[in-house]
Amino acid sequence: MAESKLVGLLFEAWKDTDRVLAGLAPAEAVRPLDGGSSAAWTSAHVANQVDAWINVRFQRLTPHKLIGRARFRAGGSGVADDWRAIEAGVQKVRDAARKYLEGLSESDLDLVIPYDGSFAQLREAGLGLRHALLRICAHHYFHIGEIATKRSRLGQQVGDYPGPLEDSV
Repeated sequence: MAESKLVGLLFEAWKDTDRVLAGLAPAEAVRPLDGGSSAAWTSAHVANQVDAWINVRFQRLTPHKLIGRARFRAGGSGVADDWRAIEAGVQKVRDAARKYLEGLSESDLDLVIPYDGSFAQLREAGLGLRHALLRICAHHYFHIGEIATKRSRLGQQVGDYPGPLEDSV
């Protein structure tokens, strides 16, 4: 369990992401839906942000060899070809982030680091850990809704989101 409620919310977002993807066969996971991205690509896409912001920027780790690729960033094609490799990569990215985040207190989230990415306002102000976590959580839930909607349209039961929020209370 996380000391910070915001970190706990991210851990819940990971559980909810896993729930909305549960039961997808590899062929279903890599199939683009409704002219958009595949569920596999979307899973790698949200993990890419965790990797780039938490693991690479805050922890100064090397980007994950698959999840860290530019093809999973905003503006990517939405195409993914290996669901199992993506699942394994997402788990490694999360494990590295979890190790860093789980012991943080609320005051630890006040950390601000230099930022050289695509958000101009952050290049001036720096990237705050609290801001990064809020954006990452919102990003996850946006895409959870996207996947849930697509799966529901296919007649698949996907549950209710957010889930029980056990780690964030």
